Amino acid sequence: MAHQLSPALLSENTYSLPVKTDRFAPSQERSQRTQPLMRKFEIATLLPCGDARTSHHLAPATDLFEATCSAFARGALISTPMGPVAIEDLYPGDLVDTVDGDPMPVTWIGSTSFVPAQALPTSSLKGLVRLVADGYSNSSALGDLLLGQNARLLQSSPALKEKIGVGAVLTPVRDLEDGFSAFLVSPPSHVRLFHIRTAKHAAVYANGRAVETYHPGKGVEDLLGNNIRSLFLSLFPDIDKFEDFGALAYPRMSKDTLESLTLN
Repeated sequence: MAHQLSPALLSENTYSLPVKTDRFAPSQERSQRTQPLMRKFEIATLLPCGDARTSHHLAPATDLFEATCSAFARGALISTPMGPVAIEDLYPGDLVDTVDGDPMPVTWIGSTSFVPAQALPTSSLKGLVRLVADGYSNSSALGDLLLGQNARLLQSSPALKEKIGVGAVLTPVRDLEDGFSAFLVSPPSHVRLFHIRTAKHAAVYANGRAVETYHPGKGVEDLLGNNIRSLFLSLFPDIDKFEDFGALAYPRMSKDTLESLTLN
């Protein structure tokens, strides 16, 4: 599948690699080709030898790549055995609490910058979602949670177990926007966004909310050409192939599908 890129350079943290179309067609018949736009990503990886390595990458400013680094906004508090730690203070090898039991080491941390006033038209980064603390649970003391629209929250219901055999599913946070407990916000200045991978796909606690760790999802590899596949895997120096991401810990499901199963 051809990889479609954004048509215009609108963000200060993106880069353009111009294509000289006049080399291939007469000037009066020049094709209107889009310029490939690139975004900066910073990656911190726990290598198999136990060392941590930081690297910087340029990759297309499209959903596939942006989803790797845009779940948690700076300041999100991740639950660890030592207490809550800000997402920006985590380091490869640190242990984080998981919903299903034992703590897991963070094996990979990706980050990028979101500039709300200069969002790219084809980018997945259109805004952030603020989840309001409910004021009743123990986690309310940790305050509101600010997430990127690519984050997914773990939703559980007894009805799910009866109907599909699992008790919890992952739902995109963008589906949960209701203007009251979850609403889209546009920060006044740039915000650093993060995502993390754990040794296995899991859900971790961010400000008391269960949010998944990074996984590209099933079947993504089949949608990519060889060049984009190689570029994508270069963001993950600790793995060699898509199979190394392992299995999803929970199914992924839209809010509408979830409600159709649990409200009927």
